[in-house]
Amino acid sequence: MELIKYKEDDLTLDINEGVNDSGIFKAVILAGGPGSGKSYVAKKLGLSTMGLSVVNSDKYFEMLLKRKGLSLKMPDSESDDREVARMAAKGLTDKRLTSLINARMGIIIDSTSGDQTKTKKIFQLLDKSGYDVKVIFIQTNLDVAQQRNSERPRSVPSKVVEVSWKAAQKVKKVLETLAKRDYHEIENNGDGVDIKIAGKLTVWSKQLNPAALEWIASIKRGMDSSVKEDINNNMIKRFKEYTTWL
Repeated sequence: MELIKYKEDDLTLDINEGVNDSGIFKAVILAGGPGSGKSYVAKKLGLSTMGLSVVNSDKYFEMLLKRKGLSLKMPDSESDDREVARMAAKGLTDKRLTSLINARMGIIIDSTSGDQTKTKKIFQLLDKSGYDVKVIFIQTNLDVAQQRNSERPRSVPSKVVEVSWKAAQKVKKVLETLAKRDYHEIENNGDGVDIKIAGKLTVWSKQLNPAALEWIASIKRGMDSSVKEDINNNMIKRFKEYTTWL
């Protein structure tokens, strides 16, 4: 397998962390199965206006597929090269999440992952790092998910959609248990979405919790130099280290 060739410009993140940034110490886990329309609901809720940076391995995966000239229809003949791209996308996504948390920046984790253990670890990491975490689960019926998958440029076999959809239902229960009153579920089956929580989310994103207030105070006292880290350079360095053994 030929290792996919990347440009550093593709890995550079537009991040400027600081005590005055909006959304610090806030995280939204945007979850749902394939074809649930997470990006659509996020736009309706106005999440992009809250100063939160998106973490989404699918975006990197698609970019890497296109860079390699691989088909978005995911044919079996390209499975080996596609797995290299998938591994690289996951590695880069993990590094991005770590860097954002280290900088205390606001985060949207856009995920279709059916991995219950990984989902729980991410939630616990955010909580341990002092973040206020909201979970928004986008619920769709399986037939709707199948239809949307067939209409997407990057589609997957219907059996994969079914397996992923069922896994997402199991993860939903885990997230509901972890988030408790901060868990919200929105149905998106094509009949419009209920965005009544949008206003509350906006207010929530601007409220600083005790961890944020303590961090800001320590920055102003000059006690934490780590927030001055150049995340872009760090991301590229870590990614190069990751790809050396692929």
